[in-house]
Amino acid sequence: MTIDFNQVERYSKEEIYEAIGLMIGEAIIAEGDDWQTAILVAEIEDELSGLTYGRYTTKIEQEHQKSFSTGYHTYVLFNELRRRMKQPDQPAWNKATFRLQPNGEFECSFSYPDESGGEAVAGEVAGLDAIEYVPPEPTFKLPADPTALSEDELYEWLVQGVKHAVKEPWETAFLRGEVANGRDGQAGLWFRSSAETGELGSAPPADPHQTLRYFFELWRRAARAGEPWSELTVQVTPDGGVRRIYVSPESPVPAELTQATNAQLIDWLREMTEAMIDAPWVRAVAVGRFEEPPQHGGSAVFFHPASAPEAEWATLASGNHNRLFVELWRRWKARGKDWSELQFHLQPDGSYEFEGVLR
Repeated sequence: MTIDFNQVERYSKEEIYEAIGLMIGEAIIAEGDDWQTAILVAEIEDELSGLTYGRYTTKIEQEHQKSFSTGYHTYVLFNELRRRMKQPDQPAWNKATFRLQPNGEFECSFSYPDESGGEAVAGEVAGLDAIEYVPPEPTFKLPADPTALSEDELYEWLVQGVKHAVKEPWETAFLRGEVANGRDGQAGLWFRSSAETGELGSAPPADPHQTLRYFFELWRRAARAGEPWSELTVQVTPDGGVRRIYVSPESPVPAELTQATNAQLIDWLREMTEAMIDAPWVRAVAVGRFEEPPQHGGSAVFFHPASAPEAEWATLASGNHNRLFVELWRRWKARGKDWSELQFHLQPDGSYEFEGVLR
């Protein structure tokens, strides 16, 4: 059964006991054991403090107890039982012990601050036999030494990391590394969901520390070849397709933008948008989305290729887009226009228009 833990008062006592029993079964099955008996204890001092802990025995090791955890939600359910059972002018119980068998039979007993025992409730939890064991997903780890890998192998492992990190159906993903000098940098992962075409979601990279080391290694190899980059975006498709997008450190966008004119900001925005597109195109849209204060990484570029205008492609924009959008946002806000999204629509002939979404 499904419990809304924000409205536990809606459920009967029988439903609460059944939910507790199913949570115990799910927690033990998650450990991968064929169990014999289980005990879940809730110790509650007051409405805001307490703990729950569980022990169980297996059919193989009946003399040895193992631990399991059901999380905070069982505390919420026990606390609701405690609230209902409290009698006027009497203290509430401070300990509940829930004993469960694999066939669903359970008994829940209660004790009070004076160590006296209270009522005991017995019953049966239906559906324990329907709980299936789902083995945990293996932890993804990149090989420890990236220097021992070829460049193709480096990219192959990064692609595997993307596939492991994105947990929902996706159309394209962008693993971006920003490297300053081979030692300092950061990595991020964005993806376009299959369910929300045009929207970019984000996820932590798989094995984040090693992912950044892989970008450092790719940067060092590019630097040795005389072609260092400041940003590298690895665009990946679910079938394993890879596109590499480099941003050179020799950017036309200066570090300080406050003295630039609006016309200069727009020219740079147009130039950086065109630089991100590597195929003939018929329409492009650069999008900046920020909350106050603006956060790094809130922009993207979408474009329609000339070869298939009905199919929308997308690529992650560089940090320069983000800085330009932030500066435009600040100027517009100073004039009383606080937008949550700004779109820069661009045509191949250089014509453009802005479309903003105000908060």
